[in-house]
Amino acid sequence: MSLATNPEHPTLLIFTLGAAGERARRPLLPAAHGGAELELRQTCLDAALAAGRAAGCRLEVSSPGPLALPGDVHRAGQQGDGFGERLERACAAAGRRGAGPLVVVGTDVPGLTGGHLRRALQQLAAEPDAVVLGPSPDGGFYLLASARPLPGLAGLARWCRRDTLATLRRSLAAAGRRVVLLAPLADLDRRRDLERWLAAARLAAGGAWRSLLRRLAAVLAALRQPPGWRLPPRLRPLPLPVRAARPPPRRHC
Repeated sequence: MSLATNPEHPTLLIFTLGAAGERARRPLLPAAHGGAELELRQTCLDAALAAGRAAGCRLEVSSPGPLALPGDVHRAGQQGDGFGERLERACAAAGRRGAGPLVVVGTDVPGLTGGHLRRALQQLAAEPDAVVLGPSPDGGFYLLASARPLPGLAGLARWCRRDTLATLRRSLAAAGRRVVLLAPLADLDRRRDLERWLAAARLAAGGAWRSLLRRLAAVLAALRQPPGWRLPPRLRPLPLPVRAARPPPRRHC
């Protein structure tokens, strides 16, 4: 039995609407550049799956509709009226399929690596009753990990708000669950988030990211230009007239 299917191994649950659904919910680029954004969001999903494999996790994706996924990934649907209810049900179902710890991430955090998942799992191995959270600068979180069930998760936070992380921490503390925080990671909610991430990521980009980052950088550079601006085919310096030098004016003291 492989790591991807062994129920004793930790489970990585990727909670997503899929590339098209995430773009429709919160677009980062105008419609004319939708192809580049879809590629970005699909690459984020692929990178999250690769992080799960690197950390030795079973792989699950929770999405409202079918997605094209590798054969080692189990897909489950989403049920519930709101984000919190859908997340709670997805976590409970994944927990029933796997006996190990559960790590939940989204697909809007391109900086996520196997190292983040391993650190979360190490914290849970040292303290099984703890809950590990990865904070985002916008007040949410990019990772939630627990080795024990989280009953009533939907009611533990004010979901999709700037105080989501703070309300979840308070609720967990009130329930007697200690919270361990990982290092922050930025998520992509707005175009300025994409600008900041791209500026840093291009310095160390490699593999599947390199060509995508170049394409995104070109798109963002074009969007920063004023309306109607077009790059001329060739820019040649205009010749400047040559004038004879004049002597400096005399100074009168």
